[in-house]
Amino acid sequence: MVFRLYIVIFLFLSAEVQAKILPRELRMWELAGNYKVFQKNDENPKFKSCNLPAKDDSFAGTIHLRNENAKFVTKAFRGSLFIFGFEFCSSAILFIIPESVSNWNKSNLTLQECLNNFKRAYTEPPVIDKDFWYINYVGHPYQGAYFYNAVRSQNATVLESSLFCLGHSMLWEYFSEAFYEQPSMQDLIVTPITGVIFGELAHRATLNMGRNGFTLGEKVLTILINPMYVLNNGFKPKTVKRKSTDL
Repeated sequence: MVFRLYIVIFLFLSAEVQAKILPRELRMWELAGNYKVFQKNDENPKFKSCNLPAKDDSFAGTIHLRNENAKFVTKAFRGSLFIFGFEFCSSAILFIIPESVSNWNKSNLTLQECLNNFKRAYTEPPVIDKDFWYINYVGHPYQGAYFYNAVRSQNATVLESSLFCLGHSMLWEYFSEAFYEQPSMQDLIVTPITGVIFGELAHRATLNMGRNGFTLGEKVLTILINPMYVLNNGFKPKTVKRKSTDL
């Protein structure tokens, strides 16, 4: 069931990327750092070339992203503020929901017990948790994608975003949750790896949907698959026209 869900999500996002990868009235191909633009003409198609800045691999093209030219530390600081807010809300929800779901024994969550759990996290190896499959294999990939796009939606590179996702995944297991339970072996693997994969797919799908403005359905989809893009950039048009010269 889990793998079928992953396949469905992967195929859907892949189709979305392919369907939206080129604007409706403008087609772009990247060739050796230069871009050739094909423009429709009533008589004959014309090829034009233009040099677009290739500062990173976001392939955002003509879409402006918040902090796109800022230093990574600026992007990481903003992204971390959102993530810490997310983690605070997540911890509050886990504390409220039944123990059968969270696997937290709230009756033993005294200050001393929390400190003992935190110490145990660094003195004993991670364990294989017994959380429900949808928490480990749906919730944590979604969480990882959220971490990833916290900076990717600010035009950070894939490498920067991947390392950022890995760092916050470790921080969640060895700090945020360490006071309540032992770090999970599945979560340490699933969260960053699937987070990067689904996060990048969601990022590319979002950029391609936004090239010509978001429809109502695309806005809803973006909120679901890439909420960090919405928090960082909203849905306002952020495109610019690039000048081109004839060959």
